[in-house]
Amino acid sequence: MVEAQTEQFLGVQSSSIGYGSGGALSNTLFKSSLIPWKLVARHELAKFEPAVNSNSGVSIKVITIIQTGKDNSTSYKPLDGELDESYNLTISTNGDARITAVSAVGILHALETFTQLFYLHSSGNGLYTNMAPVAISDAPKFAHRGMNLDVARNWYPVQDIKRTIDALAMNKFNRMHIHITDSQSWPIEIPALPELAAKGAYQTGLSYSPKDIQDIQIYGILRGIEIFLEFDMPGHTTAISLAYPNLIAAANAHPWDTYCGDEVNTNTYLLDPTVKSSDKAVIGPLIQKLVDRNHAALRKNGLTPIVWEEMLLVWNLTLGSDVIVQAWQSDENVALITGQGHKVLAGNYNSWYLDCGKGQWLDFDNGASFKQFYPFNDYCSPFKNWRLVYAYDPLAGVPAAEQHLVLGGEVHMWSEQTDPVNLDGAVWPRASAAGEVLWSGRQDASGQNRSQITASPRLAEMRERMVLRGIQAGPVQMAFQAHRVVSSQNLKLLRTPQFPNDARSRLEDVGACNLRHGRKFIRPMGGIVETVLEHSSPLNLAVAIVAVLAIIWNTTWLAEEIKVRRLGGHTRRAQTYLPFQLDLIGRAIHGTINHRNLQTWTHWFSTPKGPNYTVEARPLGRRLIFTADPENIKTILATQFTDYGKGKPFHEEWKHFLGDSIFTTDLDQWHDSRQLIRPQFIKDRVSDLGIFEEHIQILMKQMVKEGTTSDGKQGKPFDISEMLFRYTLDAATHFLLGRSVGNLENHEVAFAEAFGEVQKWQNIIARSGPMNKLVPRKQFFKHLKTLNEFVEPFIDEALALSPEELATKSKSDEGYTFLHALAAFTRDRKVLRDQLVAVLLAGRDTTASTLSWTFYEISQRPKIVEKLREEIIQHVGLERAPTYNDLKNMKYLQNVMHETLRLYPSVPFNVRLALKDTTLPRGGGPSGLDPIGIPKDTPIGYSTIIMQRRPDLTPDSLTFSPERWETWQPKPWQYIPFNGGPRICIGQQFALTEMGYTLVRLMQRFERVESDMLRRDGGNPTLKAEIVLQPGDGVFVSFYDRKGGEMSEK
Repeated sequence: MVEAQTEQFLGVQSSSIGYGSGGALSNTLFKSSLIPWKLVARHELAKFEPAVNSNSGVSIKVITIIQTGKDNSTSYKPLDGELDESYNLTISTNGDARITAVSAVGILHALETFTQLFYLHSSGNGLYTNMAPVAISDAPKFAHRGMNLDVARNWYPVQDIKRTIDALAMNKFNRMHIHITDSQSWPIEIPALPELAAKGAYQTGLSYSPKDIQDIQIYGILRGIEIFLEFDMPGHTTAISLAYPNLIAAANAHPWDTYCGDEVNTNTYLLDPTVKSSDKAVIGPLIQKLVDRNHAALRKNGLTPIVWEEMLLVWNLTLGSDVIVQAWQSDENVALITGQGHKVLAGNYNSWYLDCGKGQWLDFDNGASFKQFYPFNDYCSPFKNWRLVYAYDPLAGVPAAEQHLVLGGEVHMWSEQTDPVNLDGAVWPRASAAGEVLWSGRQDASGQNRSQITASPRLAEMRERMVLRGIQAGPVQMAFQAHRVVSSQNLKLLRTPQFPNDARSRLEDVGACNLRHGRKFIRPMGGIVETVLEHSSPLNLAVAIVAVLAIIWNTTWLAEEIKVRRLGGHTRRAQTYLPFQLDLIGRAIHGTINHRNLQTWTHWFSTPKGPNYTVEARPLGRRLIFTADPENIKTILATQFTDYGKGKPFHEEWKHFLGDSIFTTDLDQWHDSRQLIRPQFIKDRVSDLGIFEEHIQILMKQMVKEGTTSDGKQGKPFDISEMLFRYTLDAATHFLLGRSVGNLENHEVAFAEAFGEVQKWQNIIARSGPMNKLVPRKQFFKHLKTLNEFVEPFIDEALALSPEELATKSKSDEGYTFLHALAAFTRDRKVLRDQLVAVLLAGRDTTASTLSWTFYEISQRPKIVEKLREEIIQHVGLERAPTYNDLKNMKYLQNVMHETLRLYPSVPFNVRLALKDTTLPRGGGPSGLDPIGIPKDTPIGYSTIIMQRRPDLTPDSLTFSPERWETWQPKPWQYIPFNGGPRICIGQQFALTEMGYTLVRLMQRFERVESDMLRRDGGNPTLKAEIVLQPGDGVFVSFYDRKGGEMSEK
């Protein structure tokens, strides 16, 4: 036991460390220590702490501290990974305390741990630990463990920043990122440019002087926290215009939506007299020049540049190898950044943006905008609770060979609705959960994800210690929960007869009503059946069976109903008319066979009072949810990702076709599949356009042949859609297998026919729901056999190479294929077959269908064709094949593809299964704005095509208009043509590149394309959605060669 009068502690060799004096350490121990009454069972603190008059305790008189390394100038301003922060801490049973560390910062971490081992006795007479002997050897998982605090949108006094630094040090962070300027204010004083703060700060006194910044920097250094400032540009700079209006384009320009926004809006440069363009091809080189100049100045002063991910992934800037990229939008983007060889800081806004969930910070007048934004959620809702923060893995989706490039991560506190009054509670203890992930990693030593069950008591204790040190952190849980951690084991014990009946009943009332109701019927069931069998007539027997089934059905329904209401409640029911809602199943099958799925789903969402975009049904007694609400879709795909998956029923339905591939599996198995496939879609592979060029030349020859009349004239209508599916099959097999099936030149390829037929039958099976067992499968298995026989020889060839040959085969070698890359990782034939077929499905169908819809729309709009060709000629002329960068810089081309994917997303209808009891945030209650209860195993169908066509989300939503993208941007999760969240389409860049390349080459060759569809479908296209969305009646068009002859094949 450490007695209160004992205050002699050896100091650290460097007096600059925060606990450098014995007084500082003893002050923390004796004046800020915790009486752990909340952390033990009710009224059992006396059993936890030693007796007041006990003489059995051993006192610690001295802490021996040894620093084995030497500090130097870089110790206080280290690059990530330069400083050894490890430490060893031991406390023996005889009271010897010893700390060793290489650096002073390591000693600081050790002392922080030391203080957290001790509790204050409830009598106030001293400190104790009941954990001795202690032997801790500790080091951080990540070199960069940071928090970003925005001080521009709301200003914070220096003392609030210092208090946050104290909290960061407690939680073993080592970086504080201060977002020092933004559009709203410029609160930093720069002596050479005094008017920036004089006019850009909110008012006099709400700015930071050079002395303030120095004070903050030194305060951080003394606590092991490196401070760095962010000057965000070229966006987020409107505040500069208050002092230097000529430097900022479009400051306060109207209409606001056209010129403003959170990130760089290219329309602003239309108002810049030195640019006068919104074309990225014009703006990009200017931003590159700005970045190069600024980065050179930073390097000259010994600083490391950091950029937000858009500079690399959106603007495609060339960045130095020292540049760190800050990722925020998705895990996929972290992997894209490391895939290009750059160091990255992770911090997905879906998990680590602590400002989310407070609602809109803008105001809306009554009318359209009020209705549009009601109930005024912010873009990143919901609130990121500590469990979600703790569940985030900075390394998710990053290949093992690239994980060293993930330096760490940051939690972010943007200050639209946070200021000094609520700062502590907004940040802590949620940031503590991130701190543990960054220090220890998301996985434990065995490779398993760390459990919130064991994390919760640690976090609750840390919160109490923070409060005692003056940090007003919010509570982790009720005191009741801190006393008892609820687990499934606890629940099982409480249900046993040894406990009082009233305790068991109370538990069941809260969370286990289904068990109580179940017990009422288990024992009588056997007696009923036996009696009926022995004494009843056939009629009575039938009645009894019906009665028993009714009892079972009602029991199951009642148990589910209790659970639904406990979790959240119901949403509105889809309109059905037949018993057991059989008409819903019939309508689904009829819609699939007759290509009327859009009309079917629209009918389900229809109500007498207008559309309701989340509904439920119960065909044959099984509850289903249908939704086209972006908030619900975001929840399913991102914010509650682990709550939803494909599920076992989906896997069972699809296993013959897609096996255990990326499209049919969940959790670890899905993650392994994605890790296997993802490296094949890195930029270097995607930007290799040679494969496309070879097949585009064959495609154009076939187009000329099909589009020429018997007398040699151009303009004969033909089905370009059918031809595009053959073209993308050839390109996909070439990319994946090393050689094309030649379907463009040979229409009778058995594999191509079998591939389509398997999809057709698989779709019917999937849409039949509980009645899918009745679907005949003879044709399905016949064509599946043809498909398998086609891919097997390619697998044989790949496996004929030894692992050593595959490992040494260069990715640039002639004949290196996707299949070779897979075979280098696994020799399992089934794995190779399943992943190959899955990627082949995506590689052929998504690209072909989107290209088909593009020609369906633009062939009816000659002005779009003309405008598209003008842009192509401006960038690459009529002869040269475009490069990857050319495609990215053609804004109108990108807009045409965006608009096509908005109206015709590749996978318009999708499904997930609840993997656990969970919720959806919207659709319940009388207003439709309350949560919905989703018990485990509930299927949820969601539709991107209906969401992206909703008139309340997109103006003039049914009109094909690429021009809308010049001034309009969809809000997050209202446009997800490639899905979203961790399962976002891994090959989207491949698909967009192939589509863009194909459109450019065809528009170079043909100057006109005219539609013949009006007389075929009357302007109402048939939406054939078996797996991907394709034109059900084909796309019959006429192409006309440009004047001047055929295009070269360069």
